[in-house]
Amino acid sequence: MDFDIEWLLGPDYLVPENFLALFSLLLLGIFVRYILLAWLYHNLVYKKLGDMMPYRRLHQQIKLKQVRTEIWYSFLGAIIFAVSGTLMIIFWQRGWTKLYTELTLLDFIWVPLSFFIAMFVHETYYYWLHRWMHKPKVLRHFHHIHHNSLYTSSFTSFSFHPIEAFLQAIFLPILVLLMPMHIFVLLALLVTMSITAVINHAGVEVYPASAFNSSWARWMVGATHHDMHHLKYRCNYGLYFTFWDVWMNTEDKGFEQRFKEHSQKT
Repeated sequence: MDFDIEWLLGPDYLVPENFLALFSLLLLGIFVRYILLAWLYHNLVYKKLGDMMPYRRLHQQIKLKQVRTEIWYSFLGAIIFAVSGTLMIIFWQRGWTKLYTELTLLDFIWVPLSFFIAMFVHETYYYWLHRWMHKPKVLRHFHHIHHNSLYTSSFTSFSFHPIEAFLQAIFLPILVLLMPMHIFVLLALLVTMSITAVINHAGVEVYPASAFNSSWARWMVGATHHDMHHLKYRCNYGLYFTFWDVWMNTEDKGFEQRFKEHSQKT
């Protein structure tokens, strides 16, 4: 089967040849996506779900001054991610990446498999990068910007120092240079990154108490898990999953109890 989407991504249509035009298009898309997703999640989930089930809130409403600072650093981060995305598209246009657009019978196996492989590789990269960023000198020089948000909200999800944003932004361009990946998988990864970042920072636990006993949901990072990282610094470094924290004994010992407190009415 051949689902050719060159009409959508080809250089004669939405992808302009001019670097500045492409960069501007991506910057607008990345930043507007962040603002809309953060605002919608905060108002539809944190506020409405929190009003119905107050025990799910991890902390009270954050101050407007913090949100403004987070939006500013998110804009700076969006610039870095837009440059990264621009370069990735140019690399793809020139045939340097392993991205492809056609679907064959084999892709019905490889597409979902490559998605989970990419997530595992990203999780591994981020976990060890994150632990390195908590070395005192590194934390003091740039990772502290993210941790200035002691009590997080959905707007915290994209708030990084430009150096940290760069270290995160280079992952996908390098991955597509090395790993064969359908364009649908790349888009799915981008959506997953955006949604999980908001869920994990929003200050409201959306997973049910039964998740902790699930064979697969137990390994998902949620708001409680990441909130404890912001409060305690030296634990819970995971991005999507908790397995590296479990394997390396860096998951906070009180996580299960706190998760249950915010996921079920007592």
